[in-house]
Amino acid sequence: MLAKPLEVSAKNLHSPAEMLEKTREFLQKNPQGIIEILGPTASGKTGYSLYLAKWIEENFAEKCEIISVDSRQVFREMDISSAKITAEEMQGIPHHGLDLINPDEEFSVADFQQYAFEKIAEIQARGNRVILCGGTMLWLDAISENYIFTDKKGVKSNKKGKPKWPVFKIGMYWKRSKLYKRTDLRSELLFEQGLIAETREILQKYPKITKSALTSFGYLEIKQYLDGEITLERALELNKQKNRKYAKRQLTWWRGRDDVHWLRAKDL
Repeated sequence: MLAKPLEVSAKNLHSPAEMLEKTREFLQKNPQGIIEILGPTASGKTGYSLYLAKWIEENFAEKCEIISVDSRQVFREMDISSAKITAEEMQGIPHHGLDLINPDEEFSVADFQQYAFEKIAEIQARGNRVILCGGTMLWLDAISENYIFTDKKGVKSNKKGKPKWPVFKIGMYWKRSKLYKRTDLRSELLFEQGLIAETREILQKYPKITKSALTSFGYLEIKQYLDGEITLERALELNKQKNRKYAKRQLTWWRGRDDVHWLRAKDL
């Protein structure tokens, strides 16, 4: 039996004003506390992370630095496919976790966890506040819940250590029908912004592109189009289907979690 997608009780669904008040309480009680912004693809995480970073600076006189927790955005040159934030969009707020490896290199959850732990320590040593922002479920939990990895590949964990920091988790909530409209629009925008050209360049430059990179970005269906196997319209529809299925997996992962405070994103 398939798991049901995310269901949020009214008591754990908050307006933007209510969420800011909860955030204020957390920051006041936890000088070393970390903010985590999570949610499905195309739910508005990046925009809200920037808004919250500015709000914290204005209200607490603390500068923020954002760590992207996205298993696709760690790849260099894969900018359009991963909807990677641009330098201009960062609005002067330092961002980390981007462009760490080439598309033909592997990077496990354990690798990213170690990177994030080191980066968090650096940011806090500067006296700045850390915001984690992303939708890669396992990577987020590996950081906030301190997963312990024992296998050589660093992809499986059956044990958790004591959390290294207090973490306040904010989830971006949308009704599923509205969310799917947003994921469909995301696919259309990426195609318009040059996803096909980016795919062609990546496949030519990195003939040994890793399976995770090839299948995670929608490159696979575009490769089929470039090879003449399917039409452009079919490639776009397959891309939309893939994004909707990924959003559903993300929502299922967070279903029943009482450690996530859900924000009514439609009210932003």
